[in-house]
Amino acid sequence: MEYNPEFLSQCFLHTLSPQPEPRRAAESKLAELADHPNYALAVLRLVAEPSINEQIRHAAAVNFKNHLRSRWAPSPDSSFTPILDAEKDQIKTLIVTLMLSSTPRIQSQLSESLSLIGKHDFPKSWPTLLPELVSNLQAASQSNDYASINGILGTANSIFKKFRYQYKTNDLLLDLKYCLDNFSAPLLEMFLRTAALIDSMVSSGGGSPVTLKPLFESQRLCCRIFFSLNFQELPEFFEDHMKEWMAEFKKYLTNGYPVLESSAEGLGLVDELRAAVCENISLYMEKNEEEFKDYLNDFAQAVWTLLGNVSQSSSRDSLAVTAIKFLTTVSTSVHHTLFAVDGVIPQICQSIVIPNVRLRDEDEELFEMNYIEFIRRDMEGSDIDTKRRIACELLKGIATNYKQQVISIVSVQIQNLLTSYAANPAAHWKDKDCAIYLVVSLSTKKAGGTSVSTDLVDVQSFFASVIVPELQSQDVNAFPMLKAGALKFFTMFRNQIPKPLVLQLFPYLIQFLGAESNVVHSYAASCIEKLLLVKDEGGRSRYTSTDVAPNLLVLMNNLFTALRFPESEENQYIMKSIMRVLGVAEITPEIAGPCIAGLTSILAEVCKNPKNPIFNHYLFESVAVLVRRACERDISLIPSFETSLFPRLQEILGNDVTEFLPYAFQLLAQLVELNRPPISDTYMEIFKLLLSPDSWNRNSNVPALVRLLQAFLEKAPEKVTQEGRLAQVLGIFNRLVSAPSTDEQGFYVLNTVIENLDYGTIAPYVGHIWNALFSRLQSKRTVKFIKSLSIFMSLFVVKHGSANLVDSMNSVQAGIFLVILEQFLIPNLKLITGRIEVKLVSVASIRLICESPALLDAGAVRHWGKMLDSIVTLLSRTEEDRVGDEPEMPDIAENAGYTVSFVNLYNAGKKEEDPLKDIKDPKEFLAASLAKLSALSPARFPQIINENLDPANQAVLLQICSIYNCPIV
Repeated sequence: MEYNPEFLSQCFLHTLSPQPEPRRAAESKLAELADHPNYALAVLRLVAEPSINEQIRHAAAVNFKNHLRSRWAPSPDSSFTPILDAEKDQIKTLIVTLMLSSTPRIQSQLSESLSLIGKHDFPKSWPTLLPELVSNLQAASQSNDYASINGILGTANSIFKKFRYQYKTNDLLLDLKYCLDNFSAPLLEMFLRTAALIDSMVSSGGGSPVTLKPLFESQRLCCRIFFSLNFQELPEFFEDHMKEWMAEFKKYLTNGYPVLESSAEGLGLVDELRAAVCENISLYMEKNEEEFKDYLNDFAQAVWTLLGNVSQSSSRDSLAVTAIKFLTTVSTSVHHTLFAVDGVIPQICQSIVIPNVRLRDEDEELFEMNYIEFIRRDMEGSDIDTKRRIACELLKGIATNYKQQVISIVSVQIQNLLTSYAANPAAHWKDKDCAIYLVVSLSTKKAGGTSVSTDLVDVQSFFASVIVPELQSQDVNAFPMLKAGALKFFTMFRNQIPKPLVLQLFPYLIQFLGAESNVVHSYAASCIEKLLLVKDEGGRSRYTSTDVAPNLLVLMNNLFTALRFPESEENQYIMKSIMRVLGVAEITPEIAGPCIAGLTSILAEVCKNPKNPIFNHYLFESVAVLVRRACERDISLIPSFETSLFPRLQEILGNDVTEFLPYAFQLLAQLVELNRPPISDTYMEIFKLLLSPDSWNRNSNVPALVRLLQAFLEKAPEKVTQEGRLAQVLGIFNRLVSAPSTDEQGFYVLNTVIENLDYGTIAPYVGHIWNALFSRLQSKRTVKFIKSLSIFMSLFVVKHGSANLVDSMNSVQAGIFLVILEQFLIPNLKLITGRIEVKLVSVASIRLICESPALLDAGAVRHWGKMLDSIVTLLSRTEEDRVGDEPEMPDIAENAGYTVSFVNLYNAGKKEEDPLKDIKDPKEFLAASLAKLSALSPARFPQIINENLDPANQAVLLQICSIYNCPIV
């Protein structure tokens, strides 16, 4: 298709229009054209046309990049038309030259486009790219054209990044070798040439910021490429030329560049280069320690000195963090003796750790203006790249080999900070915060648990003297950062604080829920929530409903009130605390009423615009745990809960609030299960909705809908059999079982039907059920499906008898029962897992071999023997021994449909019922059944066992029969 450049130009001009109508019309037209061949090529040629306005060309370049992103290599399930190979080849021929001749804004877009292509095609499908980049780099280098040089280096940096984070495979190493062979020498040549230019300009006093900036950017890009090419392993070329690289690296860490550093922008550029150098030497320290050791002392000194000069301004944080990381890597290496020199560790503490741990204006601003980000960094450990955390990581690193020195020095520092605070608390509150932060950050977590310990202070003494005064402060709003630090300490060391002291402080924690600071009331809520999870020896909860009871009313009131603070309307820490308290406390009607009112009021608000999935999940969990625990105690509360919840649940269903539908169906299932028959008309209206095929169109709703359908089948089986509803239920089963992503859910429906309806009711449909299952077995059998089929057949046997199972199967196709048994059931019995499932399948299988004429027939001797062999394996071997590795990997794409957005409500979970409560021990059942059977035909079964059972299983069976004194005769 031919594209008129003028028409395309007008379209891109209109996409920039502030008026929505022409903008949308132009975007729609371009989207339509994008489906035709050679569209990308036409847009690229428009970008290359110098006579067209640059704004239009820039808009076209952005469109070109996005077009490539979606169509260069679209995913198999994508609706986008892929770009044809002939068009791709022409684009690859044009793009490098065009990128280098473009203005900076357009060059940036084309460089990204080139990287997108490279991600898929380089190097195998684009062998000309690297030689073309190298050729252009050398040409640009001769003319000192740093706009082009940096464009080429930026592109190379993008396409080489894959060597940093992809797994080491033979293919990756072959690609890396190709890049090293072609680019290592030109890279070093470019790096040294630019270094010489910088030295020349600086020494002659010539360079200006305008001329120096592109040179420093070039060096930064060279350093990032160095990082990518060296990430997997030390290449021979770089080992041979390490001296040249390291000499220049050291220079950038030790030299000053006042012409650039006099402005914030210039200083930032120099610091970016220094940070890139620090990353490179950290990489060598981690991966090439032996080859790097000769340079280590000089770099350690250079980094040390640099850190002493880095100011406390946040603009230099990135450099400070990467520099400290380098020293941390050294501290844990075999070269840690650098820190053993007298005075080094105290100096680190004084000049690096304490200054970086102290609160800065930026921290206070974050605390006040963005509490979510502050908590994410401070409490949840995402602050690993902040100076505060990395400075403590350095101390931890040094303590690996010099623990006592670090403890004694830091302990003194902590005491000095606390003494300073005591002298003037109002002026020196940051010193106390710093002391608390040091203790918390340098604590160690015990493996596999939540317990935290520290050697810096005696926890209980520090808590009593430093933390408790903050917690008992009369003014919850005074010095909020200090209060937050105290609450964080309480939370971290909660296991070590004696229970009587915690209970004494509990009313103070509740008071902090009323603090105006979002961080403080969040930390108070989190502290309460974590305390209620503390376990003592033996796994018993330390805090019970009795401990919570005296303060429960005021606690719940303060938690709900805290949700009214500005920006805390959807505070996940408060809602999680509400959920945890409701899970522990004794839920009386006096508590239940206000809580359900509060929760449904919040639910009404979030339904309007669901935006915080974590908060919303804890909200629904809170509703579920309240309903469960209150109704367990007092079933008469159900009607009042229904009155409060139904309007909200109907709003979710009526307005199709997609995010909340799975939650709503799970809550409805919980309410149906709690009800006593007869089920009200309101629920039956929901049941009708449930049977509509349209309700099942979204896979994300399927598990919750199945859960609700199961609840109706269990609570109102008589309603299911009326008005043709059972046929509709089985239609849903048929739909679910036909797809691998939902077949397990289909079996849940089928099993509930089998378990709750009598055989006379389901008999007319059994043939259809077997047809659906046999059809799926033929089209796409998976191990998961066969396991589910085995469990269904077993449930059928224990509920409706082996004769009905065999006869109904054989009525669909003569002799099919033994075929299914031999091909699928017998070989896969050993894969059944789960206590109830193993018991069900083993008992059903025992009944089959002891009761079914089809298996007791002389022509089925082999089937009988092999079935018994599988039963003995199932009952005698551990799950790990039986199952081993799963025979097949689940298909992620198949499962991704609903598991991504379906979230199970723990507190509305379905209780697992044992359909065989009267049988306690399946091994005893096996021995007794075989003994009874063999007594009817003496001498028949020992021979069958001898011929068909594995020798090890024969021995196990003999032992089982001996234990229960049930011989096979």
